[in-house]
Amino acid sequence: MNMRMPKFSLKKFREDHKGSVSIEFILILPLLGWWYAASFAFFDGFKDYNVTVKTATVIGDIVSRQIEVDNDFLDGMETILEYMTNTSDGVWSRVSSVKYTDVDGYSVEWSHATSSHDLLTTANIYLYDWDELWLPNMANGETIILVETYVPYAQAFNVGLGDRTWRNIVVTRPRFTSQITNTDFTSPGS
Repeated sequence: MNMRMPKFSLKKFREDHKGSVSIEFILILPLLGWWYAASFAFFDGFKDYNVTVKTATVIGDIVSRQIEVDNDFLDGMETILEYMTNTSDGVWSRVSSVKYTDVDGYSVEWSHATSSHDLLTTANIYLYDWDELWLPNMANGETIILVETYVPYAQAFNVGLGDRTWRNIVVTRPRFTSQITNTDFTSPGS
C-alpha cells in the first residue's frame, strides 16, 4: 500500500483567496453595527440639544415681548418647553429679571422657577461666576431677561454619550419696556 502525503505548499496557500471576503465581512460586521448605532445616537443627541436651544430662545422671545408677567404665565412657558421638546419628565425652567447698576453690579429683580426648583439669587450670580460666564456687559440701569431651561436626555444606544441634562441659558433684552415686572413677585433673596 502506497500512501502519499498531500503536498502542502505554503506559496499556494498564501495566494489562495477563496472565502476571504466572507471572513473580512464577519470581522468588520460588529464595527459596522457599532458605527450605525453610534451615528444614530450622536445625531439624535445633537438634534435634541438643538431643539432645546431653540425652545429656550422662543421662551426668551415670548417673555421679552411682555410688559408684565405673572407666575401662571411663566408656568405656561414650561408647557411650551414640554411641548416643543416632546418630553415632560424632569423638564423645568427658570426665568429671571437681572438688573445692572454701576454701584451694585448685577442684581436679581425677580425670579421664577418651575417644578419647585430654586430661584436665582443675586448671591448665586457671583457665587457661580455667572457675571463672567453668562451675563453680558450692560449699561447702568439696564435689565435683561435670563431664561434657563433644563431638559433630561437619555441616549438611544450606549455609545459613550451618556444620559445628561441639556441646560440652556438665553439672555434677552425687554423689547417694549425697560424692565418687565412680575406681578406675583416674591423676593429671591440676595
